[in-house]
Amino acid sequence: MRAVVLLMGYYGSALYGFLNPIFGTLFFVHILLFRPENLLWGNKAFGRLHLITSLLILSGYILWSDHRGRRYGLDFQQRNVLIFLLFVGGLLLSTIFSETSSAMSYERTFDVAKIFLICFLFSRLFVTEKALDAYLWVSILSLGALSVWGIQQGLRGNPRLDTLTVGGSNYLAAQLVLLVPLALAKACDAKLSRPARLGAWGCAIAMSLCIVYSNSRGGFLGAAFAVLWFLGWSKARLRIIVGIGLAGILMLPWIPQNYTTRLSSISADSEEQDLSARVRPVLWKIALRIWRDHPYLGVGPENFSLAKETYAFKVGDIIESQDEYDHIFGQTRYTHGLYPGMLAETGIVGTGLFLILVLRNLVCRLPRSFVNSALHQNCVIQLRGAQAGLIGFAVAAFFGDFQYIELLYFQIFFVGAVRRYAEHVNYAVSVGKQVLPRTAESIITRATHATV
Repeated sequence: MRAVVLLMGYYGSALYGFLNPIFGTLFFVHILLFRPENLLWGNKAFGRLHLITSLLILSGYILWSDHRGRRYGLDFQQRNVLIFLLFVGGLLLSTIFSETSSAMSYERTFDVAKIFLICFLFSRLFVTEKALDAYLWVSILSLGALSVWGIQQGLRGNPRLDTLTVGGSNYLAAQLVLLVPLALAKACDAKLSRPARLGAWGCAIAMSLCIVYSNSRGGFLGAAFAVLWFLGWSKARLRIIVGIGLAGILMLPWIPQNYTTRLSSISADSEEQDLSARVRPVLWKIALRIWRDHPYLGVGPENFSLAKETYAFKVGDIIESQDEYDHIFGQTRYTHGLYPGMLAETGIVGTGLFLILVLRNLVCRLPRSFVNSALHQNCVIQLRGAQAGLIGFAVAAFFGDFQYIELLYFQIFFVGAVRRYAEHVNYAVSVGKQVLPRTAESIITRATHATV
């Protein structure tokens, strides 16, 4: 009975996404983060939910939205779209000229193209403060709920966090790093009621504790950097520090005893590190040698593991033991580092476009008049929280292959959407009238009229 109710609810929501593309995009974010298939473990009924939802959103957008072009140059968000499109093109070139497995590269490039499609729809639909706030809450609550589930699995000793995504628990930790500072930013929103702020705090605590149960060393470092950066910027840092202190006291009894031992291996001598930590620098060096031999386009997305096998007899100077050699060669291995991995697989073209997309949103600023306006402080705080998440992600990426995580690109386009909204508000004030982008609410109105 539960399966029937869940299937009807989720597939019904996907169908409604056709009539209301904004709702559909929010629903897609929810199922992407919450992963409802975990409610029916082992049931394949949700297998096509993501694909069906994305197709329905696209169809609804084509039918209900206004596609007339803008009358002036590219704005910040549109440049995000252009750079992302060039990035997909770079991956395609790497795939075409791949010397290893073109099939694997095509599959990964197609996955990134699907992410681009959703981000493009996001850039067109989420142009108002109301829509952006809805996206933020859906993201925080969805991943917060998943974190509660993850904590329960960790307490029971279940390994389900490792099988939750293709990349295992490290992928989950990277997503949590992106959203923890956003949850803190929402908890600082003075416009919210006290229960809403407490709910945001609860999500931040749950996500932080779930990072612990993911056993991700990169996730811990990334979250620490993200929170510290957010504290350095926030005017309410004292209140946040007190809140973090109280949260730490609440979390302490739930932290596994062996977690501190795992974290200590980050800075331990090579003799004291576990095997996975010792081979990570070796994998980075192999990746850099692959990049040296394929500097412009790399060996193709997802092809590092195959390409490294051709270097099995060329790395004797960097492998110190037979255990390390056996751990790396003769089996599927990733670089466990985004930057050397991207250089090896996509070359300077793909890596450069990726870093441009991330960095321009990481350092972007809002108009001074918008920042100084008391009416828009919640938007300013949310932008800083999103940028703090990007900084944390950049740190965590030293320890994982996270370049294909969908939430990263949603976070980037969220920053772009806030920047676009601020620019339009600033322009409206400067000319003394209400001038906003084509409102996303008009899409809902047209869809409603079409169904009457």
